[in-house]
Amino acid sequence: MPDKSYSDLDAYPELAYGKEIKVLSWNLWWKFENYLDRQKLIFNELLILNPDILCLQEVWEDSDGSQAKKIADLFGYEYTYSKSFEIDGVSFGNAIISKFPILNSTSHKIPTATEFNENRTLLHSVVNYDGFEIDILCTHLNYKYDQSNIRQNQVAFILEYISKLKKPKFPTILCGDFNADPLSEEIMQITGLKSSIKGTVLRDAWQITNRDDPGYTWSNNNYYAKRSLEVDKRIDYIFVSKPTSKGLGHPIKSILVGASPKDNIFPSDHFGIMTYLEG
Repeated sequence: MPDKSYSDLDAYPELAYGKEIKVLSWNLWWKFENYLDRQKLIFNELLILNPDILCLQEVWEDSDGSQAKKIADLFGYEYTYSKSFEIDGVSFGNAIISKFPILNSTSHKIPTATEFNENRTLLHSVVNYDGFEIDILCTHLNYKYDQSNIRQNQVAFILEYISKLKKPKFPTILCGDFNADPLSEEIMQITGLKSSIKGTVLRDAWQITNRDDPGYTWSNNNYYAKRSLEVDKRIDYIFVSKPTSKGLGHPIKSILVGASPKDNIFPSDHFGIMTYLEG
Protein backbone atom coordinates (compact mmCIF):
# COMPACT_ATOMS: atom_id res chain seq x y z
CA MET A 1 0.00 0.00 0.00
CA PRO A 2 1.40 3.46 -0.79
CA ASP A 3 2.32 5.54 2.23
CA LYS A 4 -0.15 8.41 2.35
CA SER A 5 0.28 9.46 5.95
CA TYR A 6 2.02 12.72 5.13
CA SER A 7 4.39 13.90 7.82
CA ASP A 8 5.45 16.96 5.81
CA LEU A 9 2.81 18.48 3.56
CA ASP A 10 5.43 20.74 1.95
CA ALA A 11 6.64 17.59 0.22
CA TYR A 12 3.25 17.19 -1.44
CA PRO A 13 2.58 20.37 -3.43
CA GLU A 14 -0.22 18.65 -5.33
CA LEU A 15 -2.30 18.98 -2.15
CA ALA A 16 -2.26 22.76 -2.42
CA TYR A 17 -5.59 24.05 -3.75
CA GLY A 18 -7.45 27.31 -3.74
CA LYS A 19 -10.37 27.47 -1.35
CA GLU A 20 -11.25 24.09 0.07
CA ILE A 21 -12.63 22.40 3.17
CA LYS A 22 -10.58 19.59 4.68
CA VAL A 23 -12.78 16.89 6.21
CA LEU A 24 -11.22 14.06 8.20
CA SER A 25 -12.77 10.81 9.44
CA TRP A 26 -10.84 8.49 11.76
CA ASN A 27 -11.53 5.69 14.22
CA LEU A 28 -9.13 6.42 17.13
CA TRP A 29 -9.38 2.95 18.73
CA TRP A 30 -10.61 4.17 22.12
CA LYS A 31 -8.27 3.48 25.11
CA PHE A 32 -7.00 0.22 23.73
CA GLU A 33 -3.38 -0.89 23.44
CA ASN A 34 -0.61 1.73 23.92
CA TYR A 35 -3.23 4.45 24.01
CA LEU A 36 -1.03 7.11 25.63
CA ASP A 37 1.72 6.63 23.03
CA ARG A 38 -0.88 6.39 20.28
CA GLN A 39 -2.61 9.56 21.44
CA LYS A 40 0.63 11.53 21.00
CA LEU A 41 0.89 10.19 17.45
CA ILE A 42 -2.76 11.06 16.78
CA PHE A 43 -2.25 14.61 18.01
CA ASN A 44 0.89 15.02 15.92
CA GLU A 45 -0.79 13.70 12.77
CA LEU A 46 -3.78 15.98 13.20
CA LEU A 47 -1.63 19.05 13.82
CA ILE A 48 0.29 18.38 10.60
CA LEU A 49 -2.85 17.81 8.51
CA ASN A 50 -4.79 20.69 10.08
CA PRO A 51 -8.29 19.55 9.06
CA ASP A 52 -11.24 21.93 9.19
CA ILE A 53 -13.81 19.34 10.24
CA LEU A 54 -13.04 16.13 12.13
CA CYS A 55 -15.46 13.22 12.46
CA LEU A 56 -14.03 10.76 14.97
CA GLN A 57 -15.12 7.36 16.22
CA GLU A 58 -14.15 5.32 19.29
CA VAL A 59 -13.48 8.52 21.17
CA TRP A 60 -13.13 8.19 24.95
CA GLU A 61 -14.35 10.31 27.83
CA ASP A 62 -13.80 9.59 31.53
CA SER A 63 -12.54 11.06 34.81
CA ASP A 64 -9.24 11.86 33.04
CA GLY A 65 -11.08 14.18 30.70
CA SER A 66 -12.41 14.15 27.16
CA GLN A 67 -10.36 13.06 24.16
CA ALA A 68 -12.59 15.16 21.90
CA LYS A 69 -11.98 18.26 24.03
CA LYS A 70 -8.22 17.64 24.07
CA ILE A 71 -8.19 17.51 20.26
CA ALA A 72 -10.48 20.53 19.92
CA ASP A 73 -8.22 22.50 22.27
CA LEU A 74 -5.21 21.74 20.05
CA PHE A 75 -6.82 23.84 17.34
CA GLY A 76 -9.10 26.16 19.30
CA TYR A 77 -12.07 24.48 17.58
CA GLU A 78 -15.58 23.73 18.79
CA TYR A 79 -16.67 20.16 19.43
CA THR A 80 -19.57 17.93 20.31
CA TYR A 81 -19.52 14.38 21.64
CA SER A 82 -22.03 11.54 21.62
CA LYS A 83 -21.63 8.58 23.98
CA SER A 84 -22.56 5.23 22.47
CA PHE A 85 -21.83 3.00 25.46
CA GLU A 86 -19.51 2.67 28.44
CA ILE A 87 -16.86 0.13 29.46
CA ASP A 88 -15.56 0.15 33.05
CA GLY A 89 -16.39 3.81 33.54
CA VAL A 90 -14.93 4.95 30.22
CA SER A 91 -17.38 6.09 27.56
CA PHE A 92 -17.02 5.11 23.91
CA GLY A 93 -18.53 7.35 21.28
CA ASN A 94 -18.42 9.69 18.29
CA ALA A 95 -17.22 13.27 18.08
CA ILE A 96 -17.45 16.14 15.61
CA ILE A 97 -14.80 18.86 15.94
CA SER A 98 -15.09 21.95 13.76
CA LYS A 99 -13.12 25.04 12.83
CA PHE A 100 -16.44 26.57 11.85
CA PRO A 101 -19.05 27.52 14.46
CA ILE A 102 -21.31 24.63 15.47
CA LEU A 103 -24.86 25.97 15.38
CA ASN A 104 -26.53 22.92 16.90
CA SER A 105 -25.97 19.20 17.48
CA THR A 106 -28.19 16.20 18.11
CA SER A 107 -27.46 12.54 18.82
CA HIS A 108 -29.70 9.68 17.74
CA LYS A 109 -29.62 6.00 18.63
CA ILE A 110 -29.55 3.81 15.56
CA PRO A 111 -30.99 0.28 15.35
CA THR A 112 -28.96 -2.61 16.70
CA ALA A 113 -29.58 -6.15 17.94
CA THR A 114 -30.26 -6.29 21.67
CA GLU A 115 -28.37 -9.56 22.09
CA PHE A 116 -25.12 -7.81 21.21
CA ASN A 117 -25.59 -5.06 23.84
CA GLU A 118 -23.88 -2.69 21.44
CA ASN A 119 -25.50 0.74 21.31
CA ARG A 120 -24.61 2.84 18.29
CA THR A 121 -25.36 6.48 17.54
CA LEU A 122 -25.60 8.99 14.72
CA LEU A 123 -24.17 12.37 15.69
CA HIS A 124 -25.44 15.33 13.65
CA SER A 125 -23.99 18.83 13.78
CA VAL A 126 -24.86 21.88 11.70
CA VAL A 127 -21.90 24.20 11.14
CA ASN A 128 -21.77 27.70 9.70
CA TYR A 129 -19.34 27.97 6.80
CA ASP A 130 -19.26 31.42 5.17
CA GLY A 131 -22.99 31.77 5.66
CA PHE A 132 -23.74 28.23 4.48
CA GLU A 133 -25.20 25.74 6.91
CA ILE A 134 -23.48 22.38 6.43
CA ASP A 135 -24.98 19.18 7.85
CA ILE A 136 -22.19 16.98 9.23
CA LEU A 137 -23.05 13.45 10.33
CA CYS A 138 -20.74 11.00 12.10
CA THR A 139 -21.48 7.36 12.91
CA HIS A 140 -19.98 3.96 13.73
CA LEU A 141 -21.86 0.81 12.69
CA ASN A 142 -21.80 -2.67 14.21
CA TYR A 143 -18.44 -4.31 13.68
CA LYS A 144 -18.86 -8.08 13.27
CA TYR A 145 -18.44 -9.45 9.77
CA ASP A 146 -21.69 -11.43 9.95
CA GLN A 147 -23.80 -8.44 11.06
CA SER A 148 -24.51 -7.05 7.60
CA ASN A 149 -28.26 -7.29 8.18
CA ILE A 150 -27.90 -5.07 11.26
CA ARG A 151 -25.74 -2.58 9.37
CA GLN A 152 -28.28 -2.46 6.55
CA ASN A 153 -30.95 -1.48 9.09
CA GLN A 154 -28.61 1.13 10.51
CA VAL A 155 -27.91 2.56 7.05
CA ALA A 156 -31.64 2.63 6.28
CA PHE A 157 -32.20 4.64 9.48
CA ILE A 158 -29.41 7.09 8.56
CA LEU A 159 -30.64 7.59 4.99
CA GLU A 160 -34.21 8.08 6.22
CA TYR A 161 -32.90 10.69 8.64
CA ILE A 162 -30.94 12.49 5.92
CA SER A 163 -33.97 12.47 3.62
CA LYS A 164 -35.86 14.56 6.19
CA LEU A 165 -33.24 17.30 6.45
CA LYS A 166 -34.13 20.58 4.82
CA LYS A 167 -32.61 20.90 1.38
CA PRO A 168 -29.13 22.27 2.03
CA LYS A 169 -27.28 24.88 -0.01
CA PHE A 170 -24.08 22.96 0.70
CA PRO A 171 -23.90 19.16 0.25
CA THR A 172 -24.47 16.96 3.29
CA ILE A 173 -21.39 15.16 4.64
CA LEU A 174 -21.64 11.70 6.23
CA CYS A 175 -18.50 10.19 7.80
CA GLY A 176 -17.68 7.18 9.86
CA ASP A 177 -16.50 3.66 10.43
CA PHE A 178 -19.09 1.58 8.57
CA ASN A 179 -17.34 -1.77 9.08
CA ALA A 180 -18.27 -2.80 5.54
CA ASP A 181 -16.46 -2.80 2.21
CA PRO A 182 -17.61 -0.78 -0.83
CA LEU A 183 -19.40 -3.72 -2.47
CA SER A 184 -21.39 -4.70 0.61
CA GLU A 185 -25.16 -4.36 0.55
CA GLU A 186 -25.08 -1.63 3.18
CA ILE A 187 -22.57 0.59 1.38
CA MET A 188 -24.31 0.10 -1.96
CA GLN A 189 -27.50 1.34 -0.28
CA ILE A 190 -25.72 4.61 0.43
CA THR A 191 -24.13 5.01 -3.01
CA GLY A 192 -27.30 4.06 -4.88
CA LEU A 193 -26.08 0.77 -6.38
CA LYS A 194 -28.91 -0.85 -4.45
CA SER A 195 -32.36 0.54 -3.74
CA SER A 196 -31.93 3.85 -1.96
CA ILE A 197 -34.12 5.29 0.77
CA LYS A 198 -36.45 7.95 -0.65
CA GLY A 199 -33.94 8.72 -3.36
CA THR A 200 -31.22 9.61 -0.86
CA VAL A 201 -27.87 8.82 -2.48
CA LEU A 202 -24.44 9.98 -1.39
CA ARG A 203 -21.14 9.79 -3.23
CA ASP A 204 -18.07 7.97 -1.94
CA ALA A 205 -15.34 10.64 -1.82
CA TRP A 206 -12.48 8.13 -1.95
CA GLN A 207 -13.90 6.41 -5.02
CA ILE A 208 -14.25 9.75 -6.81
CA THR A 209 -10.73 10.92 -6.04
CA ASN A 210 -8.76 7.64 -6.07
CA ARG A 211 -10.24 5.34 -8.68
CA ASP A 212 -7.10 3.18 -8.98
CA ASP A 213 -6.24 2.97 -5.27
CA PRO A 214 -8.30 0.65 -3.03
CA GLY A 215 -7.61 2.87 -0.02
CA TYR A 216 -7.61 0.10 2.55
CA THR A 217 -8.29 1.56 5.99
CA TRP A 218 -8.17 -1.88 7.64
CA SER A 219 -4.81 -3.12 6.43
CA ASN A 220 -2.36 -5.91 7.12
CA ASN A 221 0.32 -3.22 6.84
CA ASN A 222 -0.94 -2.13 10.26
CA TYR A 223 0.28 -4.46 12.99
CA TYR A 224 -2.84 -3.96 15.10
CA ALA A 225 -5.18 -4.82 12.23
CA LYS A 226 -3.01 -7.69 10.98
CA ARG A 227 -3.67 -9.66 14.17
CA SER A 228 -7.35 -9.91 13.23
CA LEU A 229 -6.36 -12.27 10.37
CA GLU A 230 -8.76 -10.49 8.04
CA VAL A 231 -8.22 -9.38 4.45
CA ASP A 232 -7.35 -5.79 3.60
CA LYS A 233 -10.47 -3.70 3.14
CA ARG A 234 -11.80 -0.18 3.11
CA ILE A 235 -14.37 0.24 5.85
CA ASP A 236 -14.05 3.95 6.71
CA TYR A 237 -15.74 6.56 4.55
CA ILE A 238 -16.49 10.15 3.78
CA PHE A 239 -19.73 10.40 1.81
CA VAL A 240 -20.99 13.62 0.24
CA SER A 241 -24.30 14.38 -1.39
CA LYS A 242 -24.43 15.83 -4.90
CA PRO A 243 -22.41 19.05 -5.26
CA THR A 244 -24.07 22.34 -6.16
CA SER A 245 -24.17 23.60 -9.73
CA LYS A 246 -21.08 25.69 -8.91
CA GLY A 247 -19.22 22.62 -7.66
CA LEU A 248 -19.44 23.34 -3.93
CA GLY A 249 -18.76 20.18 -1.96
CA HIS A 250 -17.16 18.26 -4.80
CA PRO A 251 -14.34 15.98 -3.59
CA ILE A 252 -10.97 17.08 -4.99
CA LYS A 253 -8.45 14.87 -3.25
CA SER A 254 -8.44 12.17 -0.56
CA ILE A 255 -5.52 10.80 1.42
CA LEU A 256 -4.99 8.11 4.03
CA VAL A 257 -4.18 9.25 7.55
CA GLY A 258 -2.06 7.51 10.17
CA ALA A 259 -0.60 4.95 7.76
CA SER A 260 2.99 5.20 9.01
CA PRO A 261 4.17 3.92 12.41
CA LYS A 262 6.64 5.59 14.73
CA ASP A 263 8.83 3.27 16.80
CA ASN A 264 6.63 0.43 15.49
CA ILE A 265 3.49 2.03 16.92
CA PHE A 266 0.58 3.06 14.69
CA PRO A 267 -1.75 5.83 15.89
CA SER A 268 -4.77 3.50 15.60
CA ASP A 269 -5.78 0.10 14.29
CA HIS A 270 -7.58 1.98 11.49
CA PHE A 271 -6.14 4.33 8.92
CA GLY A 272 -8.21 7.47 8.63
CA ILE A 273 -9.27 9.42 5.54
CA MET A 274 -9.04 13.12 4.81
CA THR A 275 -10.87 14.60 1.82
CA TYR A 276 -10.50 18.05 0.32
CA LEU A 277 -13.87 19.46 -0.78
CA GLU A 278 -14.47 22.41 -3.07
CA GLY A 279 -15.36 25.31 -0.82
